[in-house]
Amino acid sequence: MKRFPFFLLMVMIILVFGSLTVLAEKVYVMKFGWIDPPDPYSNPTSAYAVTLKSEVERLSGGRIKVELYPAGQLGDQRSSVEQVRKGTIEACNISSGVLASAYYPPLELVDMPFLFTSYEHVRLVVNSDFMKNLIEDCAKKTGIRILSLQPFGFRHIFNSRRPIKVPSDLKGLKIRTMEIVPHMKLIEAAGGTPTPMPMLELYTALQTKVVDGAENTISNILAQKYYQVQKYLTLTGHLMGIGATIINEEWFQSLPSDLKAALVEGEKTAWLVYSGIGQLVSDVKLDELKKKMEVYVPTTKEIELWKEKTQSYVKEYLVEKLGKDLVDEFLKIVDEARQQIVTEATSLGK
Repeated sequence: MKRFPFFLLMVMIILVFGSLTVLAEKVYVMKFGWIDPPDPYSNPTSAYAVTLKSEVERLSGGRIKVELYPAGQLGDQRSSVEQVRKGTIEACNISSGVLASAYYPPLELVDMPFLFTSYEHVRLVVNSDFMKNLIEDCAKKTGIRILSLQPFGFRHIFNSRRPIKVPSDLKGLKIRTMEIVPHMKLIEAAGGTPTPMPMLELYTALQTKVVDGAENTISNILAQKYYQVQKYLTLTGHLMGIGATIINEEWFQSLPSDLKAALVEGEKTAWLVYSGIGQLVSDVKLDELKKKMEVYVPTTKEIELWKEKTQSYVKEYLVEKLGKDLVDEFLKIVDEARQQIVTEATSLGK
């Protein structure tokens, strides 16, 4: 009888410490979706996702479990944004313009044509205080936190009808764009007919001639096999595609501080992979694409013509929607970032 209280005490101690251990090891599940095919060796978003999962789970000691859902398993980009806002899923990767069109218009700024010259140029701009302030403002107003913005490649025009050299060659052609207003305005300014639709519907639309062409990155043209139903590609480089990893703000803020740090640190490594794979695929795969499509490289004068025809038109739309002060401030940041690159280059060897 004397041993019973001691035995009961030991059982209680084990139960209490067992409960504390369970609490200390609570696992936070982060569902992460994107629309591209799952091959990490040919698609920058998929490479990013694989690295994000590996690094976040490693740095969190397994306390954050990242579940990956490629190829639109959780819905198209617009649907994914809505699910993240509601907290149905925790995170996804989309084109930044989809978030801009749905909930946060100031993000349309990065979709102005002929804005960026390189991946490094984008990196400097998205890491600026200006963009950090936009990110915080977006989280506050929408409940969606932009974990990062990533360059995934220059976008080019392709079609099934004829070679495109100058903007006037687009006249009469229906060109699919993303459901992003600056993208539509760009095609409109060049003389084409913008036809917005989700990417998951595009291959069939090209195949059945619902649209005559589209615009996208080298990696996506290959990954989605658009070359099977399109003949002509023009390397306009009119836009730098900007990806956005977004996360439900309430879920993010619910994480303990050490897990927030693990998520942010792991994502930074994934960002480097995203950028690197995007550049590599564009460089390496272009030769492969030249065997499948007729590729035209515009001259410097032709590119200037594209820029003159489209940039001011889209800027006018943005000024009307967002205000001249915000647009001018952003363009100043873009110019300063470009000048920083030039200054660093010219100072070498001095």
